[in-house]
Amino acid sequence: MFPFSLFWSDLLIIIVYCTAFIAVTIYWKPRMWLHDFPADIQALAPPKTPAEKRLTTLVGTPFVVILFLLVVGLSLDIKPALGAGFNFGAAWLYAYALFFGFNLWDLVVLDWIGLSLVDPQHPPIAGTEGAAGWRDYKFHFYGFLKGCVIGIVFAAIAALPISLLA
Repeated sequence: MFPFSLFWSDLLIIIVYCTAFIAVTIYWKPRMWLHDFPADIQALAPPKTPAEKRLTTLVGTPFVVILFLLVVGLSLDIKPALGAGFNFGAAWLYAYALFFGFNLWDLVVLDWIGLSLVDPQHPPIAGTEGAAGWRDYKFHFYGFLKGCVIGIVFAAIAALPISLLA
């Protein structure tokens, strides 16, 4: 049986970590996320400078590594909850559920609600004033669908150490 009580607390930890990271970096250096915006916004904004590209990598890589380690670490407590039902498939399902849960949060709260708070005439990225992309909810839905597929691979990679360490 799926350990729902563990899942909700683990998902909350991931949501808080990721949301805080994204909010701080968007406030601090919104152009770090330029590659995650619709094409019209990217076209209107000046290209990232080499320094901005380095900063995106320097900050983004640890974010992904920490997210991966969080999923693995938080998932290690499912073996006692599942007992004999614990295997690679259970570890994969749990890791995928965590990834999917955050992906859904990202779509609804960060992308759709977050975008509705952006004033297209005074956006956080200079030069993109009036861009239709600031209200392009479909773009983010497609990103969510891509994330669902990426999550399959992410969960499989995470499930390996989870199943070996637990």
